[in-house]
Amino acid sequence: MDDRESNLLWVRIAGLARRFHMMIQRASWAGLALACTLTLGYGQPARAQDAAQDAVAAPSYDSPTWQAPRGYDMAYPENGTPNMVARQGYASGFNQGQADVSRGKKFSPTESDAYEHAHIPKGMDKDQFKQQFRESFVKGYTSGYHNGA
Repeated sequence: MDDRESNLLWVRIAGLARRFHMMIQRASWAGLALACTLTLGYGQPARAQDAAQDAVAAPSYDSPTWQAPRGYDMAYPENGTPNMVARQGYASGFNQGQADVSRGKKFSPTESDAYEHAHIPKGMDKDQFKQQFRESFVKGYTSGYHNGA
């Protein structure tokens, strides 16, 4: 093989190397674009589905079909007039108590975010609501924790 043929061979090899490099670059950009599309495309339906489930799962404490957690009727007999604050606090506490015992956490009703950050309805005295909510939350938590064990 003479120098001319050798140079021609190296030119072809260099050309093939450039083409191969471009193919790799295109593939990596295409892969990145595909990954972004899949991530963004699948994230939206999941968030929408979660929001829909939250809307369905959100309890309505003033509904006539509201199901009281175990022990509520003993702690708060209503006699026809629903106590919305007690319902909300007791149910939140009951669920948190069951969750804590299932995770092996210690009994601590006042250390829950739900205990601190309850949804206060418009037009209701904030301090009165907090006091009633927290009292019923602790009762519900106690029942949920001991019945969930």
